[in-house]
Amino acid sequence: MARQADLKIIIVGGGLAGLVMGIMLEQAGIDYHILEQASRLRPLGTSISLHPVVMDVMDQLGLLKDMQRLSKPMRGITVMSANGRKMGRIDARSNKRRPDLHEFLLAKIPPQKLTTGKRVIDISESPSEVVVTCMDETTYVGHLVIGADGAYSATRQLMYEKLKANGELPESDKRPLYFDKQCVVGMTCPLDPKKYPVLQDDSCEVKVLLGKDQHTSMWILPLTGNRMAWCVGGPDPHLQEEGGGGRGRDWYPETVVEICEDVRNFKCPYGGSVMDLIESTPKGLVSKVLLEEKMYRTWYNGRVVLMGDACHKIVPFFGQGASQAILDAACLANLLVELPQASSENLTKIFQTYVDTRAEAARIASDSSREFADLIYDQ
Repeated sequence: MARQADLKIIIVGGGLAGLVMGIMLEQAGIDYHILEQASRLRPLGTSISLHPVVMDVMDQLGLLKDMQRLSKPMRGITVMSANGRKMGRIDARSNKRRPDLHEFLLAKIPPQKLTTGKRVIDISESPSEVVVTCMDETTYVGHLVIGADGAYSATRQLMYEKLKANGELPESDKRPLYFDKQCVVGMTCPLDPKKYPVLQDDSCEVKVLLGKDQHTSMWILPLTGNRMAWCVGGPDPHLQEEGGGGRGRDWYPETVVEICEDVRNFKCPYGGSVMDLIESTPKGLVSKVLLEEKMYRTWYNGRVVLMGDACHKIVPFFGQGASQAILDAACLANLLVELPQASSENLTKIFQTYVDTRAEAARIASDSSREFADLIYDQ
């Protein structure tokens, strides 16, 4: 079937999920516009692992070769004790610095198709279109909205408010995100490869250090550009359910000192002290992450559909969050290309097909990530 020639899509969220969705629509010749709440796009996180199936998607988009130049293949994950004793190993593949990937994808979006500083406060529908209103009173009109705005999605909140008012929101979707673990992630400034010879390797491996008689662990990963990514974290008995946001930099340095103190005596598998890596990390490249998770039952309503963390927030292990978001985008894009007309009935059909195709796979990915997190942190 030929898609509707004048189809217009509004994407809410300019993170990895929204950018990949935009690139796919761009290549399909479908009109779109990305609205990003932040006034300046600034990716959080340090590194990202992409699954082989996702690399196949990137290859189909013609992006793989350029991405490979920015990344190192990941051989696997080695789990070690705090004193350096090897405890086990897991094979793995493909890794990138997260900021590099975000900037790479952003460069593929025409500037006129992405607007920052747009906080969405209302989404209204008519029989033939949808109108998105932002806090600055600007409006954007399209045939459908894709909510790619993360775990604390404004798109999801607006959708759920309407469903709840009509008594149509499942009880499970009314419950907030759950988290009981937190971590601090960082990426060092360029390091001396003479001090850390592993930086000269063409591939990389994650080292996971487990603390003795404590639940704190540390992850260390060599990246391109002579940098290393690291993560220190574990369970926090004071954390329960969502309190308004999962990430931030405004708590530094007290929280960094407190959390990282637990790994002060860990032996660095790449030489020197783990504190050398932490102290070689600029403040702006440190983030606190609450490891939220939740699988939502309701992924769409009317002319609005969710993707990525907005509908399945997965704890960040094995790159499942980003990988599942990219697979969401591929599924949605393929369905939209075949859309004969943007009628409410047709949208409902393709949205349900999208859910039928993606929900179970996302759930399995979420479960496997949770099991690995419990294995590492709940020793």
